[in-house]
Amino acid sequence: MDAIRKVLFPTKFENLSFQCLERLLSLREAGLEEVVFLFVIDRDEVAFNLFSGFDKKLADSLREEARLQFEDWGKTLAEKGLASRHVIEVGSPEAKVLEVSCREEVDLIVAGRQSRPEDAVYLGGTTMGVLRRSAIPVYVCKHAVESACPVPGAEVFGRVLFATDFSEPSMRAQAFVRALGRAVKRVDVLHVITDRDFQKHTPDEIKAVEADARDRLDRVRADLVRTSGVAVEIHLVGGHTSSQVVQAVADYGSTLIVMGTTGRHGVREMWLGSASHRVAEQAPVPVVLVPCDREECYV
Repeated sequence: MDAIRKVLFPTKFENLSFQCLERLLSLREAGLEEVVFLFVIDRDEVAFNLFSGFDKKLADSLREEARLQFEDWGKTLAEKGLASRHVIEVGSPEAKVLEVSCREEVDLIVAGRQSRPEDAVYLGGTTMGVLRRSAIPVYVCKHAVESACPVPGAEVFGRVLFATDFSEPSMRAQAFVRALGRAVKRVDVLHVITDRDFQKHTPDEIKAVEADARDRLDRVRADLVRTSGVAVEIHLVGGHTSSQVVQAVADYGSTLIVMGTTGRHGVREMWLGSASHRVAEQAPVPVVLVPCDREECYV
């Protein structure tokens, strides 16, 4: 990935408002050219049944309301030099987000929901389904509805936390951080030596693991400094991966987390969740999960 040129912004209006999108406008520094708005009319809301049939009147009403809102948002984006289009379809929200993201060949999907200060932050079934199945990076919006942000987008990319385990998905996440380019002001690269590592290895072996991790972190830092020209700090800690990543947000003042994810979606994953999915659930700041490379656009 060399740039982030096209973003898919699916919304039901009450879960992701234009305010969330405004905070991504600094992606223009990363090559952003176009936003594709998506509104999915949930087929369950207008479904055919024996008594009333397909509720065409309701579907048409929802379609027109969405069109007017998207046209208004599009004017605002045009004033900021960005192109936009909108897609309105009937179907399953999760399936349509995945289908449209691939059809439109977007570089980033926006998902999640905005929350009010008194709400607990959680990810709905559609968001988690997209995270598990998408081969396209997903930005999980974690902005509070009433949070102050004087300059849209100014804070999101201020200090990026890139959590890596040096796997293939982490390498793709590193490429995503590179693609952010001048949109990023500072990067903290974090690697966690896990509890399992400490239990599996002797103290001498742990020293070797630590030395190898520091060497890999140095190489990641050199790559990001060379390709992006941003200030980069590296951090090596021990413990539970998701807990340490969330703690690092407070320790380093991070404004965005970027992680790789395997995108697994089997029964075990549904119950336990991967470290990256737990971070997406628990983190107080937006999270970008970058899946491993695969031939299918989604599974």
